[in-house]
Amino acid sequence: MLKYICCLIILFIIFFAYCHINKLKTINNDLNILQTSDPDPDLAYELFDQHQPIVFQRELYFWKEFNKLINKSLPDIKTTISNNNTINYTEIIKVNLEPYNLPLSYDWNIDIRNIILDDKNGIFFIQQKNYLQCFGCITGEFRIIITPPDQLDKVAPFTNYVSTTDATTLLDKDPIEINFIEIVVRKGNLIYIPWNWLYFIYKPSNINETVIADCLNNSIMSYF
Repeated sequence: MLKYICCLIILFIIFFAYCHINKLKTINNDLNILQTSDPDPDLAYELFDQHQPIVFQRELYFWKEFNKLINKSLPDIKTTISNNNTINYTEIIKVNLEPYNLPLSYDWNIDIRNIILDDKNGIFFIQQKNYLQCFGCITGEFRIIITPPDQLDKVAPFTNYVSTTDATTLLDKDPIEINFIEIVVRKGNLIYIPWNWLYFIYKPSNINETVIADCLNNSIMSYF
């Protein structure tokens, strides 16, 4: 009897893992940009289930304490973080992102950095292969070019999920030969990039500094 129960449990775990991975790797090639502002978890999950890019408007302004860093330079942000012993800014970000945690996720990796590339650089798409990835604009603004997974062959080959093909000429062609959209992400906004979609981030050359929060979440199942 015990063996029978153990077999059922194992089968259930395998079935759950299969369904989870299947859902994670669902592809939606419709190039629609979803938008929301301060959604509750149910609405957020509903939007994630669409497997399309999502712009969370003014999201960073809702993060108490962290919102005081908005519009500061990267050195000022680092100084503020290092000199403040009472506030853990990484934990603040994680707490605010917690409602968006998907099943079996294990942690958020946060990287606050400058955007170095501008509109004078070549365009080399990155394939999003993480469980859940968002980019928040803390200072300045950045632009992100997004294209769905069915366009991957047009910018192949890839090395470590980064295209080795400069897509600048391809994006400028008339008529258009690749399905893409370019979005301006202003300070306070957060954008979600679905699994397997392609993106390229840069800042306009007339913007002195752009600081982003790269928020990456992974799952114990995302590598299968």
